[in-house]
Amino acid sequence: MKPKFKGQVIVFEQVLLFSIGIVILITSLSLFMMYQNYYLASTTQDQLTEVKEYVLSNIIGLCNNGGANSTVVLPIPRRVGTSLYKISLSNSGINITTEPKSDINDFSTLYRLNQTFSFSGMVVSDLGKMVLYKNGNAITIDRR
Repeated sequence: MKPKFKGQVIVFEQVLLFSIGIVILITSLSLFMMYQNYYLASTTQDQLTEVKEYVLSNIIGLCNNGGANSTVVLPIPRRVGTSLYKISLSNSGINITTEPKSDINDFSTLYRLNQTFSFSGMVVSDLGKMVLYKNGNAITIDRR
């Protein structure tokens, strides 16, 4: 006696095998996208910290400069990770945030320099440079 559904068993087996392959593909893509997002956020945070330390060290150097008026042009990276970023300077400290707004940012105080100097200014990194001005006891950052 011959089985009635011999052809249907082979088709069902192939459909099941194809479905398992699709599930493995989707799972793999999801896993790799998750890792990519994690490492991109991690490297962006590290790069923001490096830019902050670079700018902060130049601000400290400018504050220690004996002259009353000075100007320093700093080359800065245009992007960190895949984002532009904004550097804000105030008496409370220096803050670097990715643009458009996200939860990735870095902040540092000015190591009590705000007791002697006043700080202000904001720069977006799209030009790849920023200018530090020292005019007496006022330190300002700008895009020019």
